[in-house]
Amino acid sequence: MTEDRDAAARARRAEHQSFVREIRQLCAGNPGAHARLRRGVGKDIDQVAGMHEFIAHWLPDKRNRERDRAYYAVAALIADQPRHVVRGRPADDTEAEQPIGTYGPSFGRTLAESVLNSPAQERSRRRDSTRRRLDLLVRQSPTGLHRYLPPATRLLRQYGTEPDWAQLLSDLTRWPWNAADIGSRWQQDYFRALHRDEWKKKDQTDAAQAVPEPGSSSV
Repeated sequence: MTEDRDAAARARRAEHQSFVREIRQLCAGNPGAHARLRRGVGKDIDQVAGMHEFIAHWLPDKRNRERDRAYYAVAALIADQPRHVVRGRPADDTEAEQPIGTYGPSFGRTLAESVLNSPAQERSRRRDSTRRRLDLLVRQSPTGLHRYLPPATRLLRQYGTEPDWAQLLSDLTRWPWNAADIGSRWQQDYFRALHRDEWKKKDQTDAAQAVPEPGSSSV
């Protein structure tokens, strides 16, 4: 049963990675498509008629508004950057090209990486403000989450980080039914990534202290 679930998760991730790759290629190679996708940032499905041409073929015939909304939202967020930035990044420079696993880095982990990438003199302030932002995100309804994600992803880009778009798409499609579980994972991943180096150093120190000094006798 577990193997079946893992296989299904890998299949979904592969599809989501293909979606991400196609959207990146559109943004890099088609200025009109890039502009139309970018205009969808923060908008609901009934406000983004210009996006249907690029998204509709990825959606199953059986409609599910919240699932569909996630595809539109992620496509718009990918496009939400200036044209010269899009053209300057290879269209295949994405997690879509990495080996397919079951899960990718969560949004919480990416937020932590943005803190670690910030200048040292700003890091303490950034740590506090990013934690507050994460706490706000995980409390949101689907509508609220879609409203707060655009400014959050723009802030990430200021510090040279981007979400794993395929994983974010997966989380958004499941948010209406699994918000508590996904939100907890985002928060746990945030602190794991944020304190990774200091925890590793502590473990190394503890391990070194546990080793008996040469010539000493152990009890």
